[in-house]
Amino acid sequence: MRVTRTPLRVVSLLFLVGLAAVLFPLAGQAVTKAQVDEACADSRAQLEEYRAAQAAFESAAREYEGAVQEVDRVVRKQESVAGSVTSHTEELELIQAKIEDQAVELYMRGGLSSPGIIFSASSVDEYMTTSEFLTVAATGGQESLDELVASRSELNRFQGQLDETRVELEDVEAQKLDARNNQESAMEAEQAAYAKLSGRCKDRATKYDQEQAELKARARQRAAGSVQVGSFICPFTPGRTSFIDSFGAPRSGGRAHKGTDLFAAWNEPMYAVTSGRVVVGNSGLGGKTIWLLGDNGIGFYYAHLSDFNVASGASVGQGQTIGFNGDTGNARGGSPHLHFEIHPGGRGSSAVNPYPTLAGACR
Repeated sequence: MRVTRTPLRVVSLLFLVGLAAVLFPLAGQAVTKAQVDEACADSRAQLEEYRAAQAAFESAAREYEGAVQEVDRVVRKQESVAGSVTSHTEELELIQAKIEDQAVELYMRGGLSSPGIIFSASSVDEYMTTSEFLTVAATGGQESLDELVASRSELNRFQGQLDETRVELEDVEAQKLDARNNQESAMEAEQAAYAKLSGRCKDRATKYDQEQAELKARARQRAAGSVQVGSFICPFTPGRTSFIDSFGAPRSGGRAHKGTDLFAAWNEPMYAVTSGRVVVGNSGLGGKTIWLLGDNGIGFYYAHLSDFNVASGASVGQGQTIGFNGDTGNARGGSPHLHFEIHPGGRGSSAVNPYPTLAGACR
């Protein structure tokens, strides 16, 4: 019987392929926690520091998110109370005018010694202390007097509420500022910790984080459909931005958040996530904005830029710097960040949650 022997070079090739499969899993294979630990064996302390920094940022970001919503609630409350003060002030002026008209009418009928008392009195309050006013009240003006007293009482009540909301707004604004500072410190700590990781550890940990983020978001994405964006890169340099999944969170005016806020340093360059054409704009809500109309038919919306690096209508390549991070629009005074949206059907179509896509490119 003849035994066929496998050439040594074939055995060597199979061995190398097997070793490569162990060390470098295929893109479609999930990275395990054990593989991350193995890849980060040379920077284990730094990895723990990075994980702790990530958790601290997420906590600080959610605290800041809550502070922003609380400020918005108090602002809306203040606007409502201020509106009540204005309407009751107008009502009080109408009642005062009605009382003056009654006094003039009474004078014309001979019931007052002189109408001059009405116009010489420094205010309706002074007029109400005169004997002439008592005559008006006694001869049919009591109804107006009751209206005046009730209206004055309501006005005083709303003015008191307005003073209270001003104090409350100062308090929540201070809390928002503290939360903003905490978030920015946490962001800097996270990015500094990431920079300390070895290159191999970064690659393996990043892929693991991407897959975990996609798993957590899959249920939400299923309802809206998977975000297929083709070739896509992070709008910031990976490792230089921090963000959480805040899609759908409440916003001012009863709106819902339609994107992801990527926090980064002021004037941090931001890139075209894919090739396409840009349309720049400026509005009170988004501030300086860019619509990137991708060659793949997908629309990408950038908001709150500090400045542009492209002209409207220009064609851009993937990775080209198109603008810089800022706080324009209704983000004024908050942490500089990019509000980023994905519209699979292009501009004018509904937005979908961009977090899984960003997590897959930015971490």
